[in-house]
Amino acid sequence: MIRWKPVLALAGTRWAVSRLRSGHDPRPRRRAGVVPWAVAGAAVGLTAAAVSRNRTTLLTGRVVLVTGGSRGLGLQMAREFGSRGASVVVCARDRDELDRAVADLVRRGVTAHGVRCDVRDAGQAERMVEEAAARFGRLDIVVNNAGIIQVGPQSVLTEDHFRDAMETMFWAPLHISRAALGPLERTGGRLVTITSIGGHLSVPHLLPYSCAKFAEVALSEGLGAEVAGRGVKVTTVVPGLMRTGSHKAAVFTGDPEREYSWFSLGAGLPLVSVSGERAAARIAEATARGRSHLVLTPLARAVIVARGLSPALVQRTMGIMARLLPAPPEHVEERPGREADHGLVNQALKAPTALNERATRRLNQKRE
Repeated sequence: MIRWKPVLALAGTRWAVSRLRSGHDPRPRRRAGVVPWAVAGAAVGLTAAAVSRNRTTLLTGRVVLVTGGSRGLGLQMAREFGSRGASVVVCARDRDELDRAVADLVRRGVTAHGVRCDVRDAGQAERMVEEAAARFGRLDIVVNNAGIIQVGPQSVLTEDHFRDAMETMFWAPLHISRAALGPLERTGGRLVTITSIGGHLSVPHLLPYSCAKFAEVALSEGLGAEVAGRGVKVTTVVPGLMRTGSHKAAVFTGDPEREYSWFSLGAGLPLVSVSGERAAARIAEATARGRSHLVLTPLARAVIVARGLSPALVQRTMGIMARLLPAPPEHVEERPGREADHGLVNQALKAPTALNERATRRLNQKRE
């Protein structure tokens, strides 16, 4: 990730020096006149660099809880917060996956603790928040990141798919946020909710995910308004497509191989997606700066603007997309992405989506 403030600092200093070198009038009075420009340019540059340094250390000594922090974006965010001096608590349902994540963080010099927790269980979620606060004596930031992705035509999805999505990406953030308000109020802390562009645009074959994400956006923005008076801040993050290896953990229903093809291609193309590392760095920086809203990609911004300006046009576009996606098969199957990655088409797609395939290994998405 490019650290723009140091770049601007250097540019400001070089600009000031160029002012000195470009002076053509040999008279001392004119040459003396550019000295203030040099001093001002250097001062601006040094100030920008100092501000940048301060912002990257704003999280020193803070305690951060990241749900779904054992793999994908959650793991990368834990790494990023830890690199900025925070102690990190991560949670996951799978013990082996959680242990690998904590070991990864510790190897990087991060003070980390893992909590095995199914966030869909309200009691477990509340106890996780209590354990995170007790472990390090405080709680400064809670990141609601845990999520699931179910892909398939709505006609083959059951109510259980929708219920699971809502329990993971709406009810769990609600329970966790309410449990965390007390500890966060004591530290003047922050809730960070990782929503999705799917919370602003309902994409065909992702209906349970979009329904849950629409609700999560409403929860995050509504909480931001209501808890501000208690000294708790809220950051709503709206990612677009990210290369985090999540296509391997997604569940594909209907014709798994064909559903996997279009989803993995969309999630992995470099020009329309952002790396998990860059996304995590921007989220951590927005948290440190106290931003209330962050949209991660230009494509996500464009979609939000387009839907606001012409929702009917966007709806027609989604209808065209739905007709191009795989039709419901006669025999319905369901498989996770790591098991649907078969066939000539999916093997051929590994080349254009190579960056996302590498992210699978880098972000603990590959089962051992």
